Amino acid sequence: MKPTPLLHFVLGIWLGGSVILGAVVAYQFSGMDDLLARNPKLAAHAGFAPGDASAKKSSLLWVHSSELNRVFFEVWNRSQLVLGALAIGLALWSRAGRTPLLLLVAAVLLVAFSSWLLEPRIVELGRALDFLPRNPPPPLLQTFQRYHGAYFLAESLRFGMVAVAAVMLMIRDMRGGRAVGRSIAHADG
Repeated sequence: MKPTPLLHFVLGIWLGGSVILGAVVAYQFSGMDDLLARNPKLAAHAGFAPGDASAKKSSLLWVHSSELNRVFFEVWNRSQLVLGALAIGLALWSRAGRTPLLLLVAAVLLVAFSSWLLEPRIVELGRALDFLPRNPPPPLLQTFQRYHGAYFLAESLRFGMVAVAAVMLMIRDMRGGRAVGRSIAHADG
């Protein structure tokens, strides 16, 4: 079996997983109002008025969503390290070329940086903010937002690097396929 289709598959999982996780964690918070509107029983037991943003952010529902997001990101970051290592191995095996390989290595290094340096601090700061009133905003919130912004930037860069590597590999493989097709046509003619 040629390693290139497997490399495309792994890169597709890596990119697709990022999109799905991003959608899920974004909805955890932004979708809370939607969920309360959809389920009047949930709204009645939420412990805060649906329009009270400050009370919502110190509620059990908000903290529960926060904790789920922490678990999702921890599991996803570890999964990315595995997917990245697999992608690098397959890129080496398939002789993917220097640029795609360097992009994949850089992407894995960004995931490692996020996993070992940013993620623990975000979790620590996030848990310190759990159940704190948000009016006025606690001073710790700015520090949390800086770390969260750095994590988002690292993830965005990582996603871009993997996407560029995937596109480069697809273009290379499409060009290679045409060359093989032309050589077969010439051999038949």
